[in-house]
Amino acid sequence: MLVLFQRETCPDCKPVRELLTKLQVSYININVPKPREERHELIRTTGSKFIPALVDGATVIPGKLRENADIIAYLKERFGDPEAVTPQVGTAPEGRPEPVA
Repeated sequence: MLVLFQRETCPDCKPVRELLTKLQVSYININVPKPREERHELIRTTGSKFIPALVDGATVIPGKLRENADIIAYLKERFGDPEAVTPQVGTAPEGRPEPVA
């Protein structure tokens, strides 16, 4: 189960939550206190006091100050990019319907 350390008002956390929703991935959301020195569980788990931070089993992606690119890239690699265009089933590469046999 994925664990996301975040705060609701964090502007870098919102895109991570939105991507998890688009991917329809279940996760545990842990809201951390605003004062960084009070984020004991986050620091103990990730070694960092910054959010967002993601834990996926043995994979730990610690937060970085004002940064979420590592988490976004990991989620897209692990679960697929919901924005990627995939060809429709039953359509030839040129966009014409495939002939029926």
